[in-house]
Amino acid sequence: MANVERDLILDQYAYHHWASDRVLGAAASLRVAQLDAEWGGSFGTGRALLRHVVGVEHLWCERWNGRSPKGLPDFPTTHGGREYLAEWHKFRAEQSEYLSELTRDLLQGQLTYVNIKGDRLTYPLADILLHVVNHGTYHRGQITHLLRDNGLAAPSTDYLVFVEERRKE
Repeated sequence: MANVERDLILDQYAYHHWASDRVLGAAASLRVAQLDAEWGGSFGTGRALLRHVVGVEHLWCERWNGRSPKGLPDFPTTHGGREYLAEWHKFRAEQSEYLSELTRDLLQGQLTYVNIKGDRLTYPLADILLHVVNHGTYHRGQITHLLRDNGLAAPSTDYLVFVEERRKE
């Protein structure tokens, strides 16, 4: 993607972090047994979904920093929703640190990494950064489904709700 501005990326990550905080905050009340119960969707359990959602945020941050992990981080099977929220907060801080140093030159450059299948891939950094936000949106919808299937309320993560909240600040 040519000429993506830093401000656009930072705005998209402000939204991504806000929305993920909301939905993972709601998921913090999920207990171990709820996460381990068989559940529909592409992951089979809530645990597998949260492992992917939280783990891939770390995976991408590692790639942005020139490392190519061979897989997602392992989280203890004792993790409930609250522990996944704490892991997310650590990875969100790592992302924020990286984004605070993002320059126009970096955004216009390419990022090469080795994926977990062992393939060497290269994409414009701006495209990768936007992909991570889009990926998060997709999986927040799945977490919303998980919450509702467990009888829990799911917060709105619509972009315009985010915009409206920022206006009020």
